[in-house]
Amino acid sequence: MLPLQALWTELFLVQTNMTDVVTPPQTSQWDCRWPDPVALKVANDRLLASLSPDDPSLNRTLGVTVRMEPPDHPNDPVSALLVSPWAVERVFWHHGQPGSPPPIIHVAELELDAHGRVAAGQGVILETQERTVPVVIGWEPETGHHFVHTLLHRVHDFDTVDAAINEALGVHPLAPTHRSLSGHMQKKISRRGLFGLSSLFKNRTDD
Repeated sequence: MLPLQALWTELFLVQTNMTDVVTPPQTSQWDCRWPDPVALKVANDRLLASLSPDDPSLNRTLGVTVRMEPPDHPNDPVSALLVSPWAVERVFWHHGQPGSPPPIIHVAELELDAHGRVAAGQGVILETQERTVPVVIGWEPETGHHFVHTLLHRVHDFDTVDAAINEALGVHPLAPTHRSLSGHMQKKISRRGLFGLSSLFKNRTDD
């Protein structure tokens, strides 16, 4: 005679016409921690120290800098801009309810590393409130799991962190303007501007 638990299991499989039981993804396979820019910098400083000082692919003038970004939506993953001698990247952290899986889309089942964690280096799609972002899963001892979107793959041409970030974000500072009467005369002037110009001439003739 079957034990009671085995009998219930067999009855369940017969009623649902199931032959295999699929195990859902376990949240314990994720090591998602609170966003920590200091830990992210420490991790990348360690990675930089492990590379050859003569590596021609690196621009060591930049060093490692982390700048936190304001979220577009309160429920979006927290992000930061990471500037390093090899790239400019946007790093996302999952900061949902403890134990909740990150908001990602993946076609194939995610592989695990030797420690049973979701393995780093796998490409997935990160979902936010307004958009989807192609990212690569990252994991470091200092940071836990995070998600990396590369904005700029080469940073050799930049001497400052701000210049690299501006290029990565497509922000180009405007050239300085010189306010002069000759420059003013070369512009198209609105009717309101025309009144200002006439007063300028009046003041100069009254002197």
